Amino acid sequence: MRAGPMTMAAWAVWVALSTGATAGVYYEARTTAEGKGADYQRASVKAWVSGDKAKVVFEQSGNPMVEAGSYLITTDGGKNLFLVKPKDKTYGKWDLDAMVQMVGGLNQMMNIQIKEWKVQQLEERPGGVVAGIPTKYYKFRTTYRQTMKFMMMNRDDQIEEVRELWVAPELVERGLGIYLRAKPPKTVDEGFNRLMELEFEKVKGVPLKMVTVTTTRDKKGATEVSSVTMEVTKLQVMPVPDETFSIPSGYKEVQLLPTGEGEAGQENPMSKLFGGNKKQ
Repeated sequence: MRAGPMTMAAWAVWVALSTGATAGVYYEARTTAEGKGADYQRASVKAWVSGDKAKVVFEQSGNPMVEAGSYLITTDGGKNLFLVKPKDKTYGKWDLDAMVQMVGGLNQMMNIQIKEWKVQQLEERPGGVVAGIPTKYYKFRTTYRQTMKFMMMNRDDQIEEVRELWVAPELVERGLGIYLRAKPPKTVDEGFNRLMELEFEKVKGVPLKMVTVTTTRDKKGATEVSSVTMEVTKLQVMPVPDETFSIPSGYKEVQLLPTGEGEAGQENPMSKLFGGNKKQ
């Protein structure tokens, strides 16, 4: 998709961002999806960023752990990231590594393995303008074999992911990276993770648009195709008060990833991800 020429107003935004001469950035982004897991992927957000500080409000979300109205907040570029839930007046540390470890434990139980992986950069060129900002276009293809043996289930799938990115190389606000990230999510295979990190180190800047198409073929030849598109639809320079990045007083800190059974009648948020039900 080719974007039109940059307007004078958009050029002014880009100059301000690339020189760091702005008090903050406001943006809106939308994620759409089709195919397997599409409902879980869909989201729309509004976000405010100033240097290392960021607040990302989920207006819509298919993720059962991140309900509409909740938001992510950080003051150190994502080193410490919190999920705040105004509905419950609670907040808790949003630890992506802990989530990967939890899912990794499930993967080990199901004996899920990633083999024969390969990552290729297919293309790199000017990407036109997205949300008023000039971008660089990248295209990657990742292929791997994924096997699973669990009880009576025995799968052996060939997976191909084609990922396109429109990246703004001049954006300097580090807080943008807590939601607008070029790197794919980590897996339980450290070798595969290192390979992905090496490839995506070539992508310099903030992705303003990403399209990922995943094709899965099982050992019988059946094929499933799914796609996820994230795009920043609006981006503007604006002053952002420091109080934007504060957790309201009176909110209670909670553990987002419970390790025990919890109180009777409470619902473990992770159980929704794996099809579980409320605790009895």
